[in-house]
Amino acid sequence: MSKVFIIDDDPIHQRIAQIMIAKHELFEGYTSYTEAELALEYLESNAKNSEALPDVILLDLNMPVIDGWDFLEAFEKFRSQLSKSINVFIVTSSVDEKDKLRSQTFSFVKGFISKPLSPDIIRSTLT
Repeated sequence: MSKVFIIDDDPIHQRIAQIMIAKHELFEGYTSYTEAELALEYLESNAKNSEALPDVILLDLNMPVIDGWDFLEAFEKFRSQLSKSINVFIVTSSVDEKDKLRSQTFSFVKGFISKPLSPDIIRSTLT
């Protein structure tokens, strides 16, 4: 089993994801962030501690202050220093094809998922 970070400023979306993860035992553990900056700080400060790092990040694009795109650009700069590989999945309500194409420019982004989440969608991030 693995760990997941949920980075989304919407507490309702976060709670739905948490409930699904717990109910269906999809991940060993999860951590939620409403601010992408806090997630970045955690990842950087724990870069050498693979046990502390998530295996998957579920990332919203539309957030205040640091949005999903800012997160991806910052993450890209230090991800080579991480002690393990982390797969990022964009989870968004955006249906803009430009967003999907832009997400493909980041090699570590493994998928573009439309909200709302379902247990099967979350399970697909584990493969």
